Amino acid sequence: MNPAQKDAEQFLLTLNAAWKSLGLYSPNHPAATAAFKNLATAFEKLLGAREQITLGLLHDTLVLEGVPLTAKADLFRTIVTRLQKGEVQGITFLKGCPQEELRRFVEILGVGMKSAEMEQEFKRRGVSHIFLVQLLREEEEKAPPPETVEKAEERVGAGAVYSRAIQTIRKVFQETRLGKVPSLAEVQRTVEDMVGGILKGKYSLLALTMIKSYDEYLFNHSVNVGILSMALGESSGLDATALRELGLGSLLHDLGKIHVPETITRAPRKLTEEEWEIMKRHPMDGMRLLEQMGVQSEIALRVVKEHHINHDRTGYPTLAPGEEPHPYSMIVHIADTYDAMTTVRVYQGPADPSQAISRMKVLAGSAFEPQMLDRFVEMLGIYPPGTVVRLTTGEIAVVTRPGGEDTSRPWTQIVRDREGKSVEGPEVNLMEWDSEAGDYARSIVIALDPTARGIDVPKVLQEREATPAGHSP
Repeated sequence: MNPAQKDAEQFLLTLNAAWKSLGLYSPNHPAATAAFKNLATAFEKLLGAREQITLGLLHDTLVLEGVPLTAKADLFRTIVTRLQKGEVQGITFLKGCPQEELRRFVEILGVGMKSAEMEQEFKRRGVSHIFLVQLLREEEEKAPPPETVEKAEERVGAGAVYSRAIQTIRKVFQETRLGKVPSLAEVQRTVEDMVGGILKGKYSLLALTMIKSYDEYLFNHSVNVGILSMALGESSGLDATALRELGLGSLLHDLGKIHVPETITRAPRKLTEEEWEIMKRHPMDGMRLLEQMGVQSEIALRVVKEHHINHDRTGYPTLAPGEEPHPYSMIVHIADTYDAMTTVRVYQGPADPSQAISRMKVLAGSAFEPQMLDRFVEMLGIYPPGTVVRLTTGEIAVVTRPGGEDTSRPWTQIVRDREGKSVEGPEVNLMEWDSEAGDYARSIVIALDPTARGIDVPKVLQEREATPAGHSP
Protein backbone atom coordinates (compact mmCIF):
# COMPACT_ATOMS: atom_id res chain seq x y z
CA MET A 1 0.00 0.00 0.00
CA ASN A 2 1.44 3.37 -0.98
CA PRO A 3 1.58 6.31 1.50
CA ALA A 4 -1.39 8.09 -0.10
CA GLN A 5 -3.59 5.02 0.35
CA LYS A 6 -2.45 4.68 3.96
CA ASP A 7 -3.37 8.30 4.58
CA ALA A 8 -6.76 7.72 2.94
CA GLU A 9 -7.35 4.65 5.11
CA GLN A 10 -6.49 6.62 8.25
CA PHE A 11 -8.80 9.44 7.21
CA LEU A 12 -11.69 7.01 6.68
CA LEU A 13 -11.04 5.36 10.05
CA THR A 14 -11.12 8.72 11.83
CA LEU A 15 -14.25 9.63 9.85
CA ASN A 16 -15.93 6.48 11.17
CA ALA A 17 -14.84 7.35 14.68
CA ALA A 18 -16.22 10.87 14.34
CA TRP A 19 -19.59 9.49 13.20
CA LYS A 20 -19.72 7.14 16.18
CA SER A 21 -18.85 9.95 18.59
CA LEU A 22 -21.88 11.95 17.43
CA GLY A 23 -24.12 9.01 18.32
CA LEU A 24 -22.62 8.68 21.79
CA TYR A 25 -21.78 12.20 22.92
CA SER A 26 -22.92 15.79 22.59
CA PRO A 27 -20.95 17.88 20.06
CA ASN A 28 -19.11 19.69 22.88
CA HIS A 29 -18.16 16.57 24.82
CA PRO A 30 -14.36 16.14 25.15
CA ALA A 31 -14.53 12.75 23.41
CA ALA A 32 -16.37 14.24 20.40
CA THR A 33 -13.99 17.19 20.30
CA ALA A 34 -11.01 14.83 20.27
CA ALA A 35 -12.56 12.70 17.51
CA PHE A 36 -13.01 15.70 15.22
CA LYS A 37 -9.55 17.01 16.01
CA ASN A 38 -8.17 13.65 14.90
CA LEU A 39 -10.30 13.84 11.74
CA ALA A 40 -8.92 17.29 10.90
CA THR A 41 -5.36 16.06 11.43
CA ALA A 42 -5.96 13.02 9.21
CA PHE A 43 -7.50 15.25 6.55
CA GLU A 44 -4.49 17.59 6.48
CA LYS A 45 -2.13 14.63 6.13
CA LEU A 46 -4.28 13.13 3.36
CA LEU A 47 -4.34 16.39 1.43
CA GLY A 48 -0.61 17.04 1.79
CA ALA A 49 0.56 19.58 -0.79
CA ARG A 50 -2.51 19.11 -2.98
CA GLU A 51 -5.08 21.87 -3.42
CA GLN A 52 -8.02 19.47 -3.43
CA ILE A 53 -8.78 15.77 -3.28
CA THR A 54 -11.78 13.71 -4.35
CA LEU A 55 -12.97 10.60 -2.55
CA GLY A 56 -15.33 8.76 -4.86
CA LEU A 57 -17.61 5.75 -5.04
CA LEU A 58 -17.59 3.50 -8.09
CA HIS A 59 -20.16 0.74 -7.64
CA ASP A 60 -19.27 -0.64 -4.17
CA THR A 61 -15.64 0.50 -4.06
CA LEU A 62 -14.22 3.69 -2.61
CA VAL A 63 -11.64 5.42 -4.81
CA LEU A 64 -9.16 8.16 -4.00
CA GLU A 65 -8.41 10.36 -7.02
CA GLY A 66 -9.47 7.44 -9.22
CA VAL A 67 -7.38 4.79 -7.37
CA PRO A 68 -9.51 2.03 -5.71
CA LEU A 69 -9.12 1.52 -1.95
CA THR A 70 -9.50 -2.24 -1.74
CA ALA A 71 -7.71 -2.89 1.57
CA LYS A 72 -9.93 -3.23 4.68
CA ALA A 73 -13.03 -2.64 2.56
CA ASP A 74 -15.28 -4.13 5.28
CA LEU A 75 -14.20 -1.40 7.71
CA PHE A 76 -15.56 1.23 5.36
CA ARG A 77 -18.88 -0.49 4.65
CA THR A 78 -20.76 2.09 6.74
CA ILE A 79 -19.32 4.93 4.65
CA VAL A 80 -20.15 3.17 1.37
CA THR A 81 -23.72 2.54 2.53
CA ARG A 82 -24.22 6.17 3.59
CA LEU A 83 -22.92 7.44 0.24
CA GLN A 84 -25.12 5.03 -1.70
CA LYS A 85 -28.25 5.95 0.26
CA GLY A 86 -27.54 9.62 -0.31
CA GLU A 87 -26.89 9.03 -4.02
CA VAL A 88 -23.47 10.58 -3.59
CA GLN A 89 -20.84 9.44 -6.05
CA GLY A 90 -18.00 11.45 -4.62
CA ILE A 91 -16.86 14.13 -2.23
CA THR A 92 -14.33 16.81 -3.13
CA PHE A 93 -12.45 18.44 -0.26
CA LEU A 94 -10.59 21.71 -0.82
CA LYS A 95 -7.42 22.85 0.90
CA GLY A 96 -8.10 24.99 3.95
CA CYS A 97 -11.19 23.06 5.02
CA PRO A 98 -11.55 23.90 8.76
CA GLN A 99 -12.37 21.40 11.47
CA GLU A 100 -15.80 22.96 11.98
CA GLU A 101 -16.77 22.33 8.34
CA LEU A 102 -15.65 18.70 8.65
CA ARG A 103 -17.91 18.37 11.70
CA ARG A 104 -20.88 19.88 9.87
CA PHE A 105 -20.21 17.59 6.91
CA VAL A 106 -20.28 14.50 9.15
CA GLU A 107 -23.49 15.68 10.83
CA ILE A 108 -25.23 16.35 7.50
CA LEU A 109 -24.11 13.10 5.86
CA GLY A 110 -25.27 11.19 8.94
CA VAL A 111 -28.83 12.52 8.73
CA GLY A 112 -29.61 10.46 5.62
CA MET A 113 -30.42 13.23 3.15
CA LYS A 114 -30.23 12.88 -0.62
CA SER A 115 -27.39 14.72 -2.33
CA ALA A 116 -29.49 17.69 -3.50
CA GLU A 117 -30.73 18.26 0.04
CA MET A 118 -27.22 17.90 1.39
CA GLU A 119 -25.92 20.57 -0.97
CA GLN A 120 -28.64 22.97 0.18
CA GLU A 121 -27.77 22.21 3.79
CA PHE A 122 -24.08 22.79 3.03
CA LYS A 123 -24.91 26.26 1.73
CA ARG A 124 -27.19 27.02 4.69
CA ARG A 125 -24.54 26.00 7.22
CA GLY A 126 -21.62 27.65 5.47
CA VAL A 127 -19.78 24.53 4.24
CA SER A 128 -17.74 25.99 1.40
CA HIS A 129 -14.74 23.65 1.19
CA ILE A 130 -16.65 20.40 0.53
CA PHE A 131 -18.64 19.52 -2.60
CA LEU A 132 -20.70 16.49 -3.57
CA VAL A 133 -20.83 14.58 -6.84
CA GLN A 134 -24.21 13.01 -7.60
CA LEU A 135 -24.43 9.25 -8.04
CA LEU A 136 -25.10 8.11 -11.62
CA ARG A 137 -27.90 5.64 -12.24
CA GLU A 138 -27.40 2.83 -14.72
CA GLU A 139 -30.05 4.14 -17.11
CA GLU A 140 -28.25 7.49 -17.20
CA GLU A 141 -24.96 5.84 -18.08
CA LYS A 142 -26.47 4.13 -21.13
CA ALA A 143 -26.76 7.11 -23.45
CA PRO A 144 -29.02 6.52 -26.44
CA PRO A 145 -27.46 6.65 -29.91
CA PRO A 146 -27.00 10.03 -31.59
CA GLU A 147 -30.06 11.37 -33.37
CA THR A 148 -30.50 13.20 -36.59
CA VAL A 149 -30.53 16.98 -36.53
CA GLU A 150 -34.23 16.93 -37.47
CA LYS A 151 -35.12 14.75 -34.47
CA ALA A 152 -33.08 16.97 -32.16
CA GLU A 153 -34.90 20.04 -33.47
CA GLU A 154 -38.27 18.44 -32.80
CA ARG A 155 -37.43 17.33 -29.28
CA VAL A 156 -35.92 20.36 -27.58
CA GLY A 157 -36.02 24.14 -27.56
CA ALA A 158 -33.14 26.53 -26.86
CA GLY A 159 -33.65 26.56 -23.08
CA ALA A 160 -33.72 22.77 -22.87
CA VAL A 161 -30.64 22.49 -25.10
CA TYR A 162 -28.71 24.89 -22.88
CA SER A 163 -29.81 23.18 -19.66
CA ARG A 164 -28.91 19.72 -20.97
CA ALA A 165 -25.51 20.95 -22.12
CA ILE A 166 -24.75 22.33 -18.65
CA GLN A 167 -25.74 19.02 -17.05
CA THR A 168 -23.63 17.07 -19.52
CA ILE A 169 -20.50 19.17 -19.13
CA ARG A 170 -20.83 19.15 -15.33
CA LYS A 171 -21.09 15.36 -15.39
CA VAL A 172 -18.06 15.05 -17.70
CA PHE A 173 -15.90 17.19 -15.41
CA GLN A 174 -17.07 15.39 -12.26
CA GLU A 175 -16.49 11.94 -13.70
CA THR A 176 -13.06 12.93 -15.01
CA ARG A 177 -12.12 14.25 -11.58
CA LEU A 178 -13.08 10.86 -10.13
CA GLY A 179 -10.84 9.05 -12.60
CA LYS A 180 -13.79 7.69 -14.59
CA VAL A 181 -13.94 7.90 -18.39
CA PRO A 182 -17.07 9.92 -19.32
CA SER A 183 -19.55 8.67 -21.91
CA LEU A 184 -18.66 9.99 -25.36
CA ALA A 185 -22.10 8.97 -26.66
CA GLU A 186 -23.83 11.27 -24.19
CA VAL A 187 -21.61 14.21 -25.11
CA GLN A 188 -22.25 13.55 -28.81
CA ARG A 189 -25.99 13.56 -28.25
CA THR A 190 -25.71 16.92 -26.46
CA VAL A 191 -23.65 18.30 -29.36
CA GLU A 192 -26.32 16.98 -31.74
CA ASP A 193 -28.95 18.95 -29.82
CA MET A 194 -26.81 22.07 -29.98
CA VAL A 195 -26.22 21.70 -33.73
CA GLY A 196 -29.97 21.26 -34.20
CA GLY A 197 -30.62 24.42 -32.21
CA ILE A 198 -28.05 26.38 -34.19
CA LEU A 199 -29.47 25.29 -37.54
CA LYS A 200 -33.03 25.88 -36.38
CA GLY A 201 -32.34 29.47 -35.30
CA LYS A 202 -29.04 30.34 -33.65
CA TYR A 203 -30.12 33.60 -32.04
CA SER A 204 -32.24 31.93 -29.37
CA LEU A 205 -29.21 29.88 -28.26
CA LEU A 206 -26.85 32.84 -28.61
CA ALA A 207 -29.06 34.83 -26.26
CA LEU A 208 -28.57 32.20 -23.56
CA THR A 209 -24.80 32.73 -23.63
CA MET A 210 -25.55 35.92 -21.70
CA ILE A 211 -26.07 33.60 -18.72
CA LYS A 212 -23.01 33.93 -16.53
CA SER A 213 -22.28 32.09 -13.29
CA TYR A 214 -19.28 32.86 -11.11
CA ASP A 215 -19.77 29.71 -9.02
CA GLU A 216 -20.06 27.44 -12.06
CA TYR A 217 -17.87 29.43 -14.41
CA LEU A 218 -16.13 26.45 -15.98
CA PHE A 219 -19.42 24.73 -16.89
CA ASN A 220 -21.20 27.84 -18.20
CA HIS A 221 -18.08 28.97 -20.03
CA SER A 222 -17.67 25.60 -21.75
CA VAL A 223 -21.27 25.61 -22.98
CA ASN A 224 -21.18 29.28 -23.99
CA VAL A 225 -18.00 28.74 -26.00
CA GLY A 226 -19.61 25.72 -27.66
CA ILE A 227 -22.65 27.75 -28.71
CA LEU A 228 -20.64 30.79 -29.84
CA SER A 229 -18.26 28.58 -31.82
CA MET A 230 -20.99 26.60 -33.58
CA ALA A 231 -22.96 29.77 -34.33
CA LEU A 232 -19.87 31.34 -35.87
CA GLY A 233 -19.21 28.13 -37.78
CA GLU A 234 -22.76 28.17 -39.15
CA SER A 235 -22.36 31.84 -40.12
CA SER A 236 -19.18 30.82 -41.95
CA GLY A 237 -21.02 28.21 -44.02
CA LEU A 238 -20.09 24.99 -42.20
CA ASP A 239 -22.49 22.08 -42.69
CA ALA A 240 -23.98 19.90 -39.93
CA THR A 241 -21.16 17.33 -40.06
CA ALA A 242 -18.46 19.98 -39.63
CA LEU A 243 -20.48 21.67 -36.87
CA ARG A 244 -20.58 18.41 -34.91
CA GLU A 245 -16.78 18.13 -34.94
CA LEU A 246 -16.36 21.80 -34.10
CA GLY A 247 -19.02 21.47 -31.38
CA LEU A 248 -17.38 18.46 -29.76
CA GLY A 249 -14.01 20.20 -29.51
CA SER A 250 -15.40 23.56 -28.39
CA LEU A 251 -17.70 22.08 -25.72
CA LEU A 252 -14.78 20.12 -24.21
CA HIS A 253 -12.05 22.68 -24.91
CA ASP A 254 -11.26 23.30 -21.22
CA LEU A 255 -11.54 19.71 -19.94
CA GLY A 256 -7.79 19.70 -19.27
CA LYS A 257 -8.33 22.31 -16.53
CA ILE A 258 -9.55 19.46 -14.35
CA HIS A 259 -5.86 18.94 -13.51
CA VAL A 260 -5.25 22.62 -12.63
CA PRO A 261 -5.69 23.42 -8.91
CA GLU A 262 -8.48 25.87 -8.08
CA THR A 263 -5.95 28.10 -6.33
CA ILE A 264 -4.60 28.78 -9.82
CA THR A 265 -7.86 28.93 -11.83
CA ARG A 266 -9.43 31.22 -9.20
CA ALA A 267 -6.31 33.20 -8.28
CA PRO A 268 -7.29 36.90 -7.72
CA ARG A 269 -3.89 38.04 -8.97
CA LYS A 270 -1.34 37.56 -11.69
CA LEU A 271 -0.06 33.98 -11.78
CA THR A 272 3.50 33.22 -10.81
CA GLU A 273 5.79 31.80 -13.46
CA GLU A 274 5.44 28.32 -11.95
CA GLU A 275 1.63 28.59 -11.80
CA TRP A 276 1.51 29.81 -15.39
CA GLU A 277 3.47 26.77 -16.55
CA ILE A 278 0.88 24.55 -14.85
CA MET A 279 -1.98 26.45 -16.50
CA LYS A 280 -0.36 26.13 -19.93
CA ARG A 281 -0.57 22.34 -19.71
CA HIS A 282 -4.36 22.18 -19.92
CA PRO A 283 -4.73 22.11 -23.74
CA MET A 284 -2.48 19.04 -24.08
CA ASP A 285 -4.02 17.42 -21.00
CA GLY A 286 -7.46 18.05 -22.49
CA MET A 287 -6.52 16.46 -25.79
CA ARG A 288 -5.27 13.34 -24.00
CA LEU A 289 -8.50 13.12 -21.98
CA LEU A 290 -10.55 13.28 -25.19
CA GLU A 291 -8.44 10.48 -26.65
CA GLN A 292 -9.20 8.40 -23.53
CA MET A 293 -12.91 9.05 -24.11
CA GLY A 294 -12.54 7.58 -27.59
CA VAL A 295 -12.69 10.81 -29.57
CA GLN A 296 -11.28 10.13 -33.03
CA SER A 297 -12.12 13.42 -34.73
CA GLU A 298 -8.85 15.11 -35.67
CA ILE A 299 -10.66 18.46 -35.78
CA ALA A 300 -12.04 18.12 -32.24
CA LEU A 301 -8.64 17.07 -30.91
CA ARG A 302 -6.87 19.95 -32.64
CA VAL A 303 -9.43 22.46 -31.39
CA VAL A 304 -8.78 21.38 -27.80
CA LYS A 305 -5.03 21.46 -28.33
CA GLU A 306 -4.90 24.78 -30.20
CA HIS A 307 -7.60 27.00 -28.64
CA HIS A 308 -4.93 29.17 -26.97
CA ILE A 309 -2.79 29.56 -30.10
CA ASN A 310 -2.99 32.93 -31.81
CA HIS A 311 -3.35 33.72 -35.50
CA ASP A 312 0.35 34.69 -35.58
CA ARG A 313 1.30 31.28 -34.10
CA THR A 314 2.17 32.68 -30.64
CA GLY A 315 0.42 31.36 -27.57
CA TYR A 316 0.55 27.82 -26.21
CA PRO A 317 1.38 25.01 -26.73
CA THR A 318 4.19 25.79 -29.18
CA LEU A 319 3.52 24.60 -32.72
CA ALA A 320 6.06 22.59 -34.68
CA PRO A 321 7.99 24.48 -37.38
CA GLY A 322 5.78 25.00 -40.41
CA GLU A 323 2.64 23.93 -38.55
CA GLU A 324 -0.37 26.26 -38.67
CA PRO A 325 -3.37 26.31 -36.31
CA HIS A 326 -6.55 24.81 -37.74
CA PRO A 327 -9.15 27.39 -38.92
CA TYR A 328 -11.69 25.85 -36.51
CA SER A 329 -9.25 26.47 -33.64
CA MET A 330 -9.31 30.15 -34.62
CA ILE A 331 -13.10 30.08 -34.27
CA VAL A 332 -12.92 28.65 -30.75
CA HIS A 333 -10.13 31.07 -29.80
CA ILE A 334 -12.42 34.00 -30.63
CA ALA A 335 -15.41 32.50 -28.78
CA ASP A 336 -13.28 31.57 -25.76
CA THR A 337 -11.79 35.06 -25.47
CA TYR A 338 -15.11 36.86 -25.90
CA ASP A 339 -16.97 34.81 -23.28
CA ALA A 340 -14.09 35.12 -20.78
CA MET A 341 -13.94 38.89 -21.26
CA THR A 342 -17.69 39.35 -20.72
CA THR A 343 -17.81 37.24 -17.54
CA VAL A 344 -17.04 38.26 -13.95
CA ARG A 345 -13.79 36.66 -12.83
CA VAL A 346 -11.99 36.84 -9.50
CA TYR A 347 -9.30 38.97 -11.12
CA GLN A 348 -11.45 41.18 -13.36
CA GLY A 349 -14.87 42.70 -13.77
CA PRO A 350 -16.85 41.85 -16.90
CA ALA A 351 -16.53 43.94 -20.03
CA ASP A 352 -19.80 44.72 -21.77
CA PRO A 353 -20.06 43.21 -25.27
CA SER A 354 -19.08 46.41 -27.07
CA GLN A 355 -16.00 46.86 -24.86
CA ALA A 356 -14.97 43.26 -25.43
CA ILE A 357 -15.36 43.58 -29.20
CA SER A 358 -13.37 46.84 -29.24
CA ARG A 359 -10.49 45.22 -27.35
CA MET A 360 -10.54 42.18 -29.60
CA LYS A 361 -10.50 44.30 -32.77
CA VAL A 362 -7.19 45.80 -31.65
CA LEU A 363 -5.76 42.27 -31.76
CA ALA A 364 -7.05 41.42 -35.25
CA GLY A 365 -4.17 40.04 -37.32
CA SER A 366 -2.13 39.04 -34.28
CA ALA A 367 -4.31 37.11 -31.83
CA PHE A 368 -7.32 36.69 -34.12
CA GLU A 369 -7.85 35.90 -37.79
CA PRO A 370 -9.23 39.25 -39.10
CA GLN A 371 -11.98 37.96 -41.41
CA MET A 372 -13.24 35.49 -38.83
CA LEU A 373 -13.35 38.21 -36.18
CA ASP A 374 -15.30 40.49 -38.56
CA ARG A 375 -17.79 37.69 -39.13
CA PHE A 376 -18.12 37.20 -35.37
CA VAL A 377 -18.81 40.90 -34.81
CA GLU A 378 -21.36 40.91 -37.62
CA MET A 379 -23.08 37.86 -36.13
CA LEU A 380 -23.42 39.32 -32.63
CA GLY A 381 -23.95 43.00 -33.34
CA ILE A 382 -23.21 45.70 -30.76
CA TYR A 383 -26.03 44.41 -28.55
CA PRO A 384 -25.86 40.58 -28.63
CA PRO A 385 -29.07 38.53 -28.37
CA GLY A 386 -30.19 38.34 -24.75
CA THR A 387 -29.09 41.86 -23.84
CA VAL A 388 -31.72 43.77 -21.83
CA VAL A 389 -32.04 47.41 -22.93
CA ARG A 390 -34.02 50.54 -22.13
CA LEU A 391 -35.50 52.30 -25.16
CA THR A 392 -36.12 56.00 -25.82
CA THR A 393 -39.84 55.28 -25.40
CA GLY A 394 -39.25 54.28 -21.78
CA GLU A 395 -39.94 50.63 -22.60
CA ILE A 396 -37.60 47.80 -21.59
CA ALA A 397 -36.84 45.09 -24.12
CA VAL A 398 -34.72 41.99 -24.69
CA VAL A 399 -32.58 41.90 -27.84
CA THR A 400 -33.56 38.88 -29.95
CA ARG A 401 -31.38 39.17 -33.08
CA PRO A 402 -29.31 41.63 -35.12
CA GLY A 403 -31.30 44.03 -37.26
CA GLY A 404 -29.27 44.35 -40.44
CA GLU A 405 -26.84 46.97 -41.68
CA ASP A 406 -26.89 49.07 -38.49
CA THR A 407 -25.66 46.83 -35.65
CA SER A 408 -26.84 49.36 -33.06
CA ARG A 409 -30.47 48.72 -34.13
CA PRO A 410 -31.34 45.08 -33.47
CA TRP A 411 -34.71 43.37 -33.18
CA THR A 412 -36.06 43.47 -29.61
CA GLN A 413 -38.87 41.88 -27.61
CA ILE A 414 -40.75 44.42 -25.44
CA VAL A 415 -41.09 43.08 -21.86
CA ARG A 416 -41.95 46.23 -19.84
CA ASP A 417 -44.16 49.10 -20.93
CA ARG A 418 -43.53 52.81 -20.30
CA GLU A 419 -44.99 52.53 -16.79
CA GLY A 420 -42.71 49.63 -15.97
CA LYS A 421 -45.44 46.98 -16.06
CA SER A 422 -44.60 43.52 -17.40
CA VAL A 423 -46.10 42.93 -20.83
CA GLU A 424 -45.94 40.32 -23.58
CA GLY A 425 -45.11 42.94 -26.14
CA PRO A 426 -44.30 42.55 -29.80
CA GLU A 427 -40.93 41.94 -31.40
CA VAL A 428 -39.95 45.28 -32.89
CA ASN A 429 -37.26 46.27 -35.35
CA LEU A 430 -35.32 49.31 -34.13
CA MET A 431 -34.77 50.25 -37.77
CA GLU A 432 -38.46 51.25 -37.87
CA TRP A 433 -38.78 54.92 -38.93
CA ASP A 434 -41.33 57.42 -37.58
CA SER A 435 -42.07 59.65 -40.58
CA GLU A 436 -44.02 62.18 -38.50
CA ALA A 437 -41.22 62.68 -35.98
CA GLY A 438 -38.55 62.42 -38.65
CA ASP A 439 -36.57 59.97 -36.51
CA TYR A 440 -36.39 56.33 -35.55
CA ALA A 441 -39.45 55.16 -33.63
CA ARG A 442 -37.28 53.60 -30.94
CA SER A 443 -33.57 53.66 -30.06
CA ILE A 444 -31.51 52.05 -27.34
CA VAL A 445 -30.61 54.33 -24.44
CA ILE A 446 -28.60 51.93 -22.27
CA ALA A 447 -28.07 48.24 -21.57
CA LEU A 448 -29.49 47.03 -18.24
CA ASP A 449 -28.74 44.27 -15.73
CA PRO A 450 -31.59 41.72 -16.16
CA THR A 451 -31.16 40.38 -12.60
CA ALA A 452 -31.58 43.82 -11.05
CA ARG A 453 -34.75 44.32 -13.12
CA GLY A 454 -36.16 40.89 -12.35
CA ILE A 455 -36.24 39.87 -16.00
CA ASP A 456 -35.88 36.16 -16.78
CA VAL A 457 -34.18 36.34 -20.18
CA PRO A 458 -34.26 32.57 -20.91
CA LYS A 459 -38.00 32.49 -20.13
CA VAL A 460 -38.66 35.44 -22.44
CA LEU A 461 -36.80 33.75 -25.26
CA GLN A 462 -38.42 30.37 -24.67
CA GLU A 463 -41.90 31.91 -24.81
CA ARG A 464 -40.90 33.67 -28.02
CA GLU A 465 -39.71 30.34 -29.42
CA ALA A 466 -43.14 28.86 -28.82
CA THR A 467 -44.77 31.58 -30.94
CA PRO A 468 -44.48 30.86 -34.70
CA ALA A 469 -44.34 34.57 -35.50
CA GLY A 470 -41.37 34.92 -33.22
CA HIS A 471 -38.96 32.78 -35.23
CA SER A 472 -35.99 34.30 -36.94
CA PRO A 473 -36.50 35.46 -40.55
